[in-house]
Formats: sequence, C-alpha cells, structure tokens
Amino acid sequence: MGHQRLGGLPLTQPWKKVVKLIADGADVSKVADATLQAAQRALSAAQNDPGFREAIHLMVQLALAGTTKDAAGHLATAGVELADGGSVADLAAGLTEALDRRMEGRGQRSDWGEMAKGALVATVSEQLTAQGMPLFDAKREDLTAQLGPLHKEKEFGAFGRKFFGRLAGDFLNYFLSKTLGTEVGEGHRFVTTNQVAQFKDGMRKHCEEASLIVEGFCGEWFSKHRFEEKGSISRESAEAFGWNAVRKMQLELAERNKPDGD
Repeated sequence: MGHQRLGGLPLTQPWKKVVKLIADGADVSKVADATLQAAQRALSAAQNDPGFREAIHLMVQLALAGTTKDAAGHLATAGVELADGGSVADLAAGLTEALDRRMEGRGQRSDWGEMAKGALVATVSEQLTAQGMPLFDAKREDLTAQLGPLHKEKEFGAFGRKFFGRLAGDFLNYFLSKTLGTEVGEGHRFVTTNQVAQFKDGMRKHCEEASLIVEGFCGEWFSKHRFEEKGSISRESAEAFGWNAVRKMQLELAERNKPDGD
C-alpha cells in the first residue's frame, strides 16, 4: 500500500455548492460548512487513519510524560526517541520519526495522517517554546519539568484546542486549494494570489475560533481518564477522544454558519 491521498472532491452537488459560494463571494463560515459537508466521506474515513490515531495517542503520552520522573524514558516506551537532547527541536524530530514509523509500519501513509503529524509537531513546538522550553541545547533530564504543565487540565485543554483548530484549518484548506486557484483574475472572486492567501488565513482563523468548543472538553477528558485509568491512559481511550473532538469541531463549524436565532 502506498500514500493515500484525499484528492480533490468530485463535481457532486455539494461540491458545486462550495464552488458557487466561493465565486459569489461568500464568507469563510459558509464556505467552511459547505466544504465539510462535501468532504464528509473523506472525513469519516479519517477516523481509522493510522497517522491520526497515532498523533492523538502521542499527544496524550506527552502530557503523561510530564508526570513521571523520566519523561524521555516514558516517551521512548511510546516510540518517541530523543537521541541525547531534550529540546523542542529534539522532541519535534522524535515525534516526526515516531509518526512516520507508525504510518510506514501500517503501509498506510495518507494526506490526513500527514496533516495530523504536522498539526501535532507544530502545536507542541509552539506551546513548549511559549513556556520557555529551549529550541536547542536542552538536556534530556530537564524534559520532565518542561512537559510538566501539560498534564494540568487548563494546559491540556489549551493544547488540544490548538491542535484540533490547526488540523481543521489544514483539512479545509487542503480541499479548497485547487478551487481557490481557479478563482483568481479579473472577473473572479480574487484579483490577486495575495487575496487567496488572505482567504486561507481567514479560514484558519475561523477554525481557531471554533476550536474553543473543544478546549474545556479536552482538559476535562484528560483529567477524568487520568484518574479513572490510574495515571495511564490507554490507546483506545485516546483514539476515541480524538475522534470525538473532531466531531465536536465539525458540529461547531456548522453551528457558526447558522444565522443568529436559528
């Protein structure tokens, strides 16, 4: 099995609606909801994607690692090798390699899995850098303290929100990219490619705002399962959590497209 691409969407009625909305100048909320409806089949298939499932599992393991005396050792048992360091760059490289091995081991690399990998690595890097974790030249033994805050309910909630918001934005822009390119030029929706970039940035911002719906859910879920599973959260629990969060994002994006009062 090779790399599985989500590809473009066929010229179905739902996708024709997306194209028309873009051409008619609809705002990002309408385009986002219509694109999700048109991409429903691709989104449903992503539930069992190895890359996505592994990204969620590792996100949970990162938070649990900070509760141990040896975070690097804990991550190693989850498949994340950190060589000699414990910096943001070392962790990003270890996560990337672990996710690649998982997808290759299953013989199923996919665009959705690549998006989940990119969202996880970027979210972890941004959050830990913001907390003062060095980008380079950090010691492995310092990793526990650096990851420590992630196990707190508020911090894990913020972590989850950033991840799912980024993933939703990447997913929508993935499907829209080709169509947006055909709407550039005189007499079209966008006069310049810079306007296309601004629209895509607006889509990302829209998804970031919608991801507020999962912030409390993520934090509460982590605290509850860490307690119920006695400090060790199973892969099965994590994977179910990940898909529930995706569904919450989908419903919230649809809700935000409704006129006030509906």
